[in-house]
Amino acid sequence: MFFFFFSKPYISVIGEPILKTNQKESEYLKRLEEVLCEINQQYEAVISAKFMPTINNEFQGLICEGKQLLSLHLEIKYKMQPYHIRFGIGIGEVEEESMNELSIRVKGPGYEKAREAIIYLRELEKRKQTILTDVRVEVAGEPNEKLYLVNTILSLLTTIESSWSDRQREIIYNMMKYDEKQSGVAKRLGITQSTVQKSLTAGKFYTFVDAVKTLNTVFAEIGEHRS
Repeated sequence: MFFFFFSKPYISVIGEPILKTNQKESEYLKRLEEVLCEINQQYEAVISAKFMPTINNEFQGLICEGKQLLSLHLEIKYKMQPYHIRFGIGIGEVEEESMNELSIRVKGPGYEKAREAIIYLRELEKRKQTILTDVRVEVAGEPNEKLYLVNTILSLLTTIESSWSDRQREIIYNMMKYDEKQSGVAKRLGITQSTVQKSLTAGKFYTFVDAVKTLNTVFAEIGEHRS
């Protein structure tokens, strides 16, 4: 097991936009509120504290189970296009007295690790002057060498995503969300199956999905025995 050292681990998620000069803050915030409202409804079963906007255009939320973490993460990324979001994910316990429907009030090691992850991504971007990865996981407690592998896979996912066109992103999103065959996605989007196949191949879809499945296996351990 990967997260065996927590009795009741939670997943704190902090999101921060990387706005371009031509993107208006007001329009971003409007889209963010709409998307987070959808996320809170769609993933209600695993959300302990609702996702909501906070300060400096950030947002945060708290999840009690990891089995849908990547699904939720990718859903936000897709629906927030064309806005680029960096995600800090912290795994650890939270202070019981801070537990509240409003995630902005939640405190504890898990939240602190999510903030640490955001800071790391900011500094990485400054040093490299490019976006090598837009998501990082930090775990409270003793250092765990396996965490390096998790973040390496997440970096791989970012690299693959960065090569997608808007059409490829739409096709791949539909393939993953609805778990359909190529013909089903083609029919839904009003395109040919050949177009779907070419987009999946060019976008390294199957490599991407295999990596996601690997991470899902790891994250699914979080909260699986929660009473």
